[in-house]
This record gives sequence, C-alpha cells and structure tokens, in this order.
Amino acid sequence: MNETIQVDIVTPEKKIFSENDIVSVTVPGIEGEMGILYNHIPVISFLKPGTINIETKNKETKFFIADGVVEFNNNTVTILASEIYDLATINDFTIDQLKQKSKEKIQKENQSDNDIFLAGKFEEEINRLTSVK
Repeated sequence: MNETIQVDIVTPEKKIFSENDIVSVTVPGIEGEMGILYNHIPVISFLKPGTINIETKNKETKFFIADGVVEFNNNTVTILASEIYDLATINDFTIDQLKQKSKEKIQKENQSDNDIFLAGKFEEEINRLTSVK
C-alpha cells in the first residue's frame, strides 16, 4: 500500500517544492511542532519561524521558514510561506541578512503581543541556524 502524501510549498512569487512520495512532514506550528503522516486529520494552522522537515523513504529535505500557513486535507500538505530558505543551500551571507532582519523585527515599535512573540521566535531560530551551520 502506498502510504505517502503530497507536499507543496509556495511563496507569493513561486512554487518552491512539490513532491508526492513524502512519508512525513514536520512543521513549526504556532502551538508547537506538528508531524503530519498519511491519513492525518484535516488541519489548518499558522506557522512560526522554524524548520520544515520533509522525509521520503530515501532522503530528507529541510527548509527554514519565517512564517506561514499550513493546510492538510486529503493527504495533501500545502504550505504558504512569506519567506523560505533551503537549508542545503543557505549560506553565511543569507544568515547574516536574516540576523539583521531579526534585529529590525525586535526593535520595531508599537508591536502587538503576537508580533513580539514571532519576532522573538524568529531571532531564536536564526541563532539556531547559526549554531548548525
């Protein structure tokens, strides 16, 4: 039996990823990491900054996401992201740009509690990326 799912990741500019032989995907849900497998219940959730981990039987693909939305229905995961970076190809220059963006988000005035929370998570995840690279 083929117990795989379709995963599509898109930004406002283009489709980033599309494969249909995915065994599992883990996303940084706003309330915590969420693993999605074949026949998972339908779900729609906001995403916080973090790593998307996509696994097939033979490989693993990881992306860093700034924020977004995930929808799962009928064994199809659709991720809408404002910013996304392939961790296999991310470089020091891009990480430095993300660090600068993180500082700007933290220093921004008149933020809502949600904006402050997301800015803090963004900074945490950029620091985690730095320690991994």
